[in-house]
Amino acid sequence: MVSLQIQYLLVIKYGWNEKKVKGIEIFLHGIPIANGLGTAVAALALKMYNAADWDCWIYSYPHDCTPTYVIRREEDSSDMVVTNCTRGDSAEIFQWAFFFVPLWAAIAFCVFVMMSIVRVVETMAKRTMRYVVNNPIDRDSEGQEQGRGARHQHLVMTAPVKRRGILYACGFLAVWIFPTITRLIELFNAEPPPLLNVFSGCFIASQGILNTMIYFSQKFRRIEQNHWWEKMWSLLKSELFFCCEWGGMQLH
Repeated sequence: MVSLQIQYLLVIKYGWNEKKVKGIEIFLHGIPIANGLGTAVAALALKMYNAADWDCWIYSYPHDCTPTYVIRREEDSSDMVVTNCTRGDSAEIFQWAFFFVPLWAAIAFCVFVMMSIVRVVETMAKRTMRYVVNNPIDRDSEGQEQGRGARHQHLVMTAPVKRRGILYACGFLAVWIFPTITRLIELFNAEPPPLLNVFSGCFIASQGILNTMIYFSQKFRRIEQNHWWEKMWSLLKSELFFCCEWGGMQLH
């Protein structure tokens, strides 16, 4: 997601062409892959993978064991010297270091990029509107109508970008807010409600479908059909059979 946002930022705000983007493409792909592989292998080597509520992840075993960082923090009041965790010692630290801190940093970055892109598009649209309004051709009896048309064009240009940017950010937040709350509760040695675990498992699996719905929503609105099923069929045809001419089914 961060790499995609970086590409959007470079192309839309800084005017990079495809050739320049290809020059850093290896980093846009390589850094996320290296980070994922590195943290996964490190967690495996440290024996961090155990049953963790709704999945197998970085977790202590047994679940009620006392990790090393707690023993060190409470060394004056605790009789324990060595952890009784057989696997996943201090797993909570690795959960946040390997996943949740980078995750929320990525979310914050994506929100920042979306806001920057929206501002850029708004600025471009306002310049276009200002040009249309101030153009000498528009200083006639139809000037007011031209001004209204320019304002309408401004809304047409900026509204979809704003809407999609907000929806992507909200979708990203919706997916990860429940797992984060769950781990925060566990971090303070409390038991998260079962319903929160259900929400966490369901929303994590919905990231792809949410992004797909957001991506296709704009196309769905533009389809000129009366009924929703006709719009859905037209969208499926355009996406799945884009190489064909319907009717004769001729391949391009």
